[in-house]
Amino acid sequence: DSLAKIHVPGMLLSGSKDARSGAAMPAIDSMMHALGKDYFGHNYQGAIHGFMRAQDDPRKPVRQPDEEQANLSAAKDAWPRTVAFLKKQLGIR
Repeated sequence: DSLAKIHVPGMLLSGSKDARSGAAMPAIDSMMHALGKDYFGHNYQGAIHGFMRAQDDPRKPVRQPDEEQANLSAAKDAWPRTVAFLKKQLGIR
């Protein structure tokens, strides 16, 4: 019901290890597309919740090398996507 109320473009970038949003991504993707919403979603395999912040956070817990790599890979893909999305929505070239 809440997704039907969305009337603006949206983007959801999540880590697959995020127990809440990562787990909900397939259902959200399906519903947003079924409702015909202007939406892009991507669930980054192996990345955690807050994968962008995890790159340079001195308080972060020690992570396994494969998780560190997944977070870095997700951040490298997500940042330009985010900037492009915002530029498009704000009409900035």
